[in-house]
Amino acid sequence: MLRCIKQSDVLLVGTLTSVTIILWISSHEEDNNNRQAIHSCVPNQSFFLEVMRSQTGKHSLQQTPLKIVAAYDYSNYLVVTTEAIGWFGKRVFCRYLDRNRRELGSAMPSTMFPDSVVYCCNRSGAYYMAVTEGAKNPYDEASLVIDRRIDASKYFLSICLAPLYGSKTKWLLLAELFEHYKLQGVEHFYVYIIEMDRYSKKLIDYYVRSGEVEVILLENKHVNNVIATQIIGVTECLQRSRHHSRYALFVDLDERVMPRHGDTLSSFVRKTLTDVPNRAMLRFTSRWVFRTSSPPSVYKGEKTLKKHLPMMVYRNSSAVPPRRIIQKCVLDPKHVLIHFVHQVRAFYPGYDGYEVPFEDLHLRHYREISSGNWSNEWMERIKHYGPFEATGYSEDHISELYRNVKNKLDVIYNR
Repeated sequence: MLRCIKQSDVLLVGTLTSVTIILWISSHEEDNNNRQAIHSCVPNQSFFLEVMRSQTGKHSLQQTPLKIVAAYDYSNYLVVTTEAIGWFGKRVFCRYLDRNRRELGSAMPSTMFPDSVVYCCNRSGAYYMAVTEGAKNPYDEASLVIDRRIDASKYFLSICLAPLYGSKTKWLLLAELFEHYKLQGVEHFYVYIIEMDRYSKKLIDYYVRSGEVEVILLENKHVNNVIATQIIGVTECLQRSRHHSRYALFVDLDERVMPRHGDTLSSFVRKTLTDVPNRAMLRFTSRWVFRTSSPPSVYKGEKTLKKHLPMMVYRNSSAVPPRRIIQKCVLDPKHVLIHFVHQVRAFYPGYDGYEVPFEDLHLRHYREISSGNWSNEWMERIKHYGPFEATGYSEDHISELYRNVKNKLDVIYNR
């Protein structure tokens, strides 16, 4: 249940059909015109007011500079996503630019809510959007507005991949992730990149050319906290997938969802989300599968895969942990307001989620145990969940996955 606090007289909160905006309202007479414009696009105020005042989705992280990622046009309103953390509830201004990057009219006051997101009323002729802390502040960058006006998803099921960073090569995990989830019915991948080695970038470029992968670059050098980067990626992809993908799975690079009973992930989503009214989330439990070596730096054909392909090589697995330990979700982006890395923090009114039994579907987390401090921090705790056991992909499925990964890598690196 949301915690309610005393109503403040400085905030106006409202919903835009299924989406809500929170805007600062000044007592100064000069803001009257802006106030009227705001009312025209933000009916039904109570839900967002309650959510924001409960401070749901607020993160205790150091504030970082404003940097825009994208802007989305949903007809009556625009949403600007940023790489800013620590701005929850702070006043900012929507800046509207025409196709020649000339400002259109006066700045419109708004509030950073949820964290990293700014809702703005739409304005005719707006081709680019900027967000600034002050109404007259200069802006160094503006984002081209992406058309999301038509609610007709291009894809049924997509993946929102957690931001990729660090110097370790990623090409093998990426190839396995793409080909595994394609077998599970995933049609599109939103890939967030902070940094990537050149060898892995060659693989990403191949999948971008195929139309299966969309790359979003994150460039705010002031965001150097792992949790902060994950929050930014999750929040941005919730908007990017809305009206573009019917459902989105949020996972890390080394996580593989495994349905049971002959289902694919896509077919499971259809019968447990699509066919169930008012359900907007599936959440499932993870079990760890321990990787004992780092990924190879280059591809050398069959011998590389037989030694290193995680889903083929690694079987030593943890016991099933208690619920709510490292869970991940499939979401309906239209009906989720705030999502954290492992859980939905706020659904739109009338919607809820479903905790998927481990026996029906679970996530295999192929964790490299020698990476960083992970083993020291987690291994003793994991042992308390129960004895380890050998688990894996079925022989039929691993053969198809191996073949698909090898064919792609042969084309990318051996041509």
